Amino acid sequence: KQGRKYTLINPVNAKSHNYFYYQTQSAEIQHALECAKQAQESWASESPAHRASILRRAATIISQSKELLSELETSDTGRVIRETKYDVDEGIECLNYYAGLANSLGGEMYKLSGTNLGYTLREPLGVTVGIGAWNYPLQGALWKSVPALAFGNSMIFKPSEYTPSTALCLAECYAEAGVPKGVFQVVLGDGQVGDELVKSDLVSKVSFTGSVGVGQRVYETAARGMKKVTMELGGKSPLILFDDAELENAVSAAMLANFYSNGQVCSNGTRVFVHESIIEEFVDRLVERTKKLRIGDPRDANSDIGPMANKDQFEKVLSYVDSGIKEGASLLYGGTRVNDLPEELRDGYFLSPAIFTNCTDDMTICREEVFGMLMSILSFSSEEEVITRANNTEFGLASGVFTRDIQRGHRVVEKLQAGVTWINNYNLAPINLPWGGYKYSGIGRENGTGSIESWTQLKSVYLEMGSVECDYPK
Repeated sequence: KQGRKYTLINPVNAKSHNYFYYQTQSAEIQHALECAKQAQESWASESPAHRASILRRAATIISQSKELLSELETSDTGRVIRETKYDVDEGIECLNYYAGLANSLGGEMYKLSGTNLGYTLREPLGVTVGIGAWNYPLQGALWKSVPALAFGNSMIFKPSEYTPSTALCLAECYAEAGVPKGVFQVVLGDGQVGDELVKSDLVSKVSFTGSVGVGQRVYETAARGMKKVTMELGGKSPLILFDDAELENAVSAAMLANFYSNGQVCSNGTRVFVHESIIEEFVDRLVERTKKLRIGDPRDANSDIGPMANKDQFEKVLSYVDSGIKEGASLLYGGTRVNDLPEELRDGYFLSPAIFTNCTDDMTICREEVFGMLMSILSFSSEEEVITRANNTEFGLASGVFTRDIQRGHRVVEKLQAGVTWINNYNLAPINLPWGGYKYSGIGRENGTGSIESWTQLKSVYLEMGSVECDYPK
């Protein structure tokens, strides 16, 4: 019996691609879980050096498949090709990083009373589940699967129903590298598939990336089975530009923090707080540079901006633009469908970046995650004021500060309630730095050594070297 049929839509022209897939059925999901359990036991028994060698081989294979992977990612998401090529490079770095970390992972030894000893062991969790988002499908699959596999777990990964292509290609790369059958599997479909995975008693860990609402439901389901979770959810991050910020760098960061990946980034700094003394100069330069962005076919290496990933997101962003106007913000630039395109692109989901000024903290566009190219510019006058306003959100994924005063930079990021912060840059995510949020933006950490806690469990061992002391009668 076949499941629901999905036909993938090309965001460039809103027409269907020449391929489709069927949703994974319950019997197939159960079979995948059983295979994952069996495969994990033997995978965990392999030496860390052996697992690391396979991950390094996978990095080489992915490097050789860079063109294919980036083209598939661009085709599914609408992100420009130079961005998706960069994602492949980051994926290779991720594989090599955890190949090295797997070999160095160990426990601790403790001297106890007398000649007794204690030590700890880092052990895999078992069968794990990764649920990815549609904006960064390849990165999500790698950030979840690489540490999971490196530390001896197996993983069943469910990509977004909109963007499955690179996860399937990754599975082929893993298999070619020597990852045993069942250690990494991909299932396809909507939230029903994810729900079945999360509910399974065979699963010990769930890593989810997506919206707060769906994340809460996944968390609740996982909690019923006492499963470990990692959640990377939404954001409404502040980018703070002080009066001494280097203007051109500040403009560059604001553009990257709002327009990169067509604005579809959870960590984007969409609330841009600009000191009142430089706001006019900043806005003038921002608009001047934004007008130069080349919106077009994402497969074209010269394009800076591609289409929104799907129709729903396209319409959602336009609705937020309308909301901003109705609530009194000034739409200074953009926020409309782009029609000045070649004929073959005119039906695509192309939008011009929206820049709003005269914003207030209580406006919908300043409180809710838009997940598109909509920048809200807010004025501030003092350090204490902007910190309070920046923290006045239910989210806490990211934040950024621009200042030439490095002491102020450190002082401010220490007070910002966010899991990832930048001083004088934005949205960089080196693999050795942990990634995750505060408050409603998530639980746990991905990347860096922080992921050791996320993908392993700790066992304590007490070694008695003498006789058992017992006051009970003999």
